[in-house]
Amino acid sequence: MKLLFENWREYINEEIAAFHGVGMKSTEMRVSPQCDTAPNDDQWQSEEEGCPQFSDEKGISGDHLDIVEAIEFLNNVRPEHLIAYSRGGAIALAALARSQHSPSVTFVAPAWKRGWVEGIESPSYPNGVIIHGTADDKVPLSHSVELSMMTGMELYVFDGRGHIDILKHKNDPQSGRLLSQEEKEVLIKNETTT
Repeated sequence: MKLLFENWREYINEEIAAFHGVGMKSTEMRVSPQCDTAPNDDQWQSEEEGCPQFSDEKGISGDHLDIVEAIEFLNNVRPEHLIAYSRGGAIALAALARSQHSPSVTFVAPAWKRGWVEGIESPSYPNGVIIHGTADDKVPLSHSVELSMMTGMELYVFDGRGHIDILKHKNDPQSGRLLSQEEKEVLIKNETTT
């Protein structure tokens, strides 16, 4: 059985990591065995297993432990792909602006404009995609539209999905509906006129 498990692990991409949302633990993101290991401390070593475990504090600045830990994680663990959910999306945007490593990122309902992290008013990270549900009652879809327009990242929308059940699509962003530039402009225009 042990040999079977070791052979099976070869086919798992352990280069996927996650930045979790509020009220979660990194292990709850269920992205890969990488995040199933709890972090030892906040000082990430090269190729260490685990994913960061952030606080739930709001209004944090760039020198907050969550941002520092995220930068150290990106620079030292160097995941190939990062799934950044809700508040974790805000932390990712702040950390990626100062990181030496640039993984591909799936931003899942990123809460970058909800006041979790200060100083990310003009994000420019282009190496990723964004997914968002049309029934999200925590983070407005228009926030992801704006992020997509600022960064050039593609935005995939999932009809009827809310803030939590959108996580079901974190590993398959392209299964959603890709919003065109025209659709984004209409959504932004409607947001500013209401």
